[in-house]
Amino acid sequence: LHVGHFDGERIRILKTAREPVRLGAGMDSRGKLTAQAMQTALACLGRFSDILRNSQLSAVRVVGTNTLRIAKNSEAFLPLAEKAIGYPIEIISGEEEGRLIYLGVASTLDAPNERRLVVDIGGGSTELVLGQGNQIEDVQSFGIGTVRTALEFFPNDRITEASFSKAALHARSLFEDNLDAFHPRLWTVAYGSSGTMRTLAELIKNNELGDGSLSLKSLRALRDCLIGCGRMSKVDLIGIKPDRIAVVLGGLPVLIGLHEELGIREML
Repeated sequence: LHVGHFDGERIRILKTAREPVRLGAGMDSRGKLTAQAMQTALACLGRFSDILRNSQLSAVRVVGTNTLRIAKNSEAFLPLAEKAIGYPIEIISGEEEGRLIYLGVASTLDAPNERRLVVDIGGGSTELVLGQGNQIEDVQSFGIGTVRTALEFFPNDRITEASFSKAALHARSLFEDNLDAFHPRLWTVAYGSSGTMRTLAELIKNNELGDGSLSLKSLRALRDCLIGCGRMSKVDLIGIKPDRIAVVLGGLPVLIGLHEELGIREML
């Protein structure tokens, strides 16, 4: 949750709140949100509602993304969520999610002529957006994210080389048929957006892995470091909290697969 003030040129963030609900991890084998997952989310929204009530607001937008797009009982959960937060909730498409992500990135950069690729790896989907300045040229959403990747390929606390290889190969298989629109010849700079990207970048830098940047060399060095730990419970890297380890394990093979498939040299 962000509360901000638009000063005529950009939005200045006044208040921020974040809770790791991981709603996507709370779907059962039938594709439905479990009662526990819904209760955790509703409790979070209730706390966010308190923040909103204590802020002077002229506009509020609440959106749901991948999990609410695919959960088979979203229609039952949505009225409860809207009551908890106190506002309507709009379930946006992957393309709209990508559009908003790109505009958020573009608003922080003073480079109107720069041709860029923006990549966001979320809990349930990954968005790729091509654009120049504030203009979006192409956006695609892929149904792969940190939550399902971690659950499917790294169960039972184990981290193995085989699991990483399978996860990266799975990511590449989803990307390979739809990447012509994002070929490196079409952009000059690649940006990573989201908490997952920031965490990966900080881990690489803080632990002096690879060349220190979000390059394929560094991502592979982080992968090898995690494999060496063997288990999530034994990961002891500078700059990571225990509740973020699963996010890293889910996001890292996706980013490696994308780097390999597109031939990305470095991401900012």
